[in-house]
Amino acid sequence: MDRKKTASFGEALERFLADTPLADGLRYSRVCQAWKDTVGETVDKFCSSYRFEDGTLTIRLTSSVLRMQLEMSRETIREQLNNRLGSDMVKSLKLR
Repeated sequence: MDRKKTASFGEALERFLADTPLADGLRYSRVCQAWKDTVGETVDKFCSSYRFEDGTLTIRLTSSVLRMQLEMSRETIREQLNNRLGSDMVKSLKLR
């Protein structure tokens, strides 16, 4: 009997849902949570909307000063997001 590599419940669920319409919602939820975990609660309070489509995460901010500060470290934030997600899901980050 061959033993297969064990997977966490989340990984198994993700594989199961990969070919369903729910997969997009699951990816969106994971990316948004990774954003919140990466930038922290204080910064996230200034985010009015999130959009994740075709590898591009678009964040709408209510503070132009904060947007400019985040813009300077946009690539670092993108790398941290992908590290949290465990894959290269976020290809680009747009701050508006």
